Amino acid sequence: MVPNSILSRAASALTAVGIVLVVANWYAKPEAGFAWTAPLAMLAVMFAVLRLSRPVLREHRSLDWIATGVVFGALMMGIPLALTLARSFGVVDAPDLGRRSTGVLTGVFLMMLGNVMPKTLPPLSSMACDGRRVQAFQRLAGWTWVLCGLGSAIGWLALPIDSAEIATTVLVVTAMVVTVVQILRLRRPRKDEPAHGLN
Repeated sequence: MVPNSILSRAASALTAVGIVLVVANWYAKPEAGFAWTAPLAMLAVMFAVLRLSRPVLREHRSLDWIATGVVFGALMMGIPLALTLARSFGVVDAPDLGRRSTGVLTGVFLMMLGNVMPKTLPPLSSMACDGRRVQAFQRLAGWTWVLCGLGSAIGWLALPIDSAEIATTVLVVTAMVVTVVQILRLRRPRKDEPAHGLN
């Protein structure tokens, strides 16, 4: 219960900080007012969703992924907003730092997503199809996305921006292809089982 509460509060705090950063950026660069409406609206929606879903999140620990997604979303918007604000006041002079940090966070998010996949395995007895094949698929998909996220995060840390973007695109497309191929293999019935496929 405590981790759930901490995660939910962190998500609320980060969205609130993000909203403050948008307003501060708007104040610093009012001529770009229209550009600030999209992140402001997204952060406000995330904040409202968290507030409205708080009673449900308290009861159902399985919904931690909602707060986790909001934390990562708020960080992905908040860090570039903070860096933009710092640049407008001359504190930071690194125009690519926002893109780099967002890329690293995206990689970490993909790693966490891949790490969660095998942990959501249903019991073999509850599956109408070949449970072992389904679980093997989920483990392989989990490892695929963990490695994709790790490679992406390292790429954003070590490579030039353009190369990091290309590397991330290649890694994500490869992970998607591997996952789709495994889904297709999973749906194809084996010779020793009935042809009902994956339900």
